[in-house]
Amino acid sequence: METVDVDKPQPERVRCRWVTDAALAQYHDVEWGQRPATDADWFERVVLETFQAGLSWRTILLKRPAFRRGFAQFEVNRVAAFGEEDVARLMADPGIVRNRKKVESALQNARIAQSLIREYGSLGRFFTSLPVSDLLRVLQKTFRFVGPTTAESIAIATGLLPAPHDHECWLAHQSHG
Repeated sequence: METVDVDKPQPERVRCRWVTDAALAQYHDVEWGQRPATDADWFERVVLETFQAGLSWRTILLKRPAFRRGFAQFEVNRVAAFGEEDVARLMADPGIVRNRKKVESALQNARIAQSLIREYGSLGRFFTSLPVSDLLRVLQKTFRFVGPTTAESIAIATGLLPAPHDHECWLAHQSHG
C-alpha cells in the first residue's frame, strides 16, 4: 500500500461525491473519520454535528471560524461557564447558525463534557470506551440535541465508525487510524 501524507489534501485524487470544493476536500482528506486529538477537538465535533442537523456540512464548515470564535475555541470549561449573556451574543452573531435550541444545547453539552472528563480523564477516553454495539444509543442518551442521524455523524466524523467513502474515493481502501 502506498504511503499517503494525510496532513494535506490530495488534489489529484478522486473523492466522495459530496466533496465539491476545496474546503470540503481539505476536511475529507485530513479530518473526516480521524480521531480528534484533544478534548476541545472532540467537543467541537459534537457541537458542529449538532448544528449541522438539517443543514449542509459545507454551511457548517464555512462558518467554522466564527463558531470557534463564538464558542471560545471549543474549550470545554470556558463554554460550560457561558451564561444567558453569551447565548444572546451568539444569537446575534451572523457568522454562526443562530438557532437558540442548538446554542443552548451546546452549553449543556459543555457541562456534560466536563462531567465526562472528570469521570474518564478525557473525552477521548469516554468516546473510545463505548462499545460499537451501543455507540449510537449512548451518544443520543448522553448529549443534548443528538438524535440517531447526528449520533451516527459524530461517530463517523470522529473515526468511531468507519467513514463510508464512495467506492471510487482514493480513501475508500486506505487504512486510517
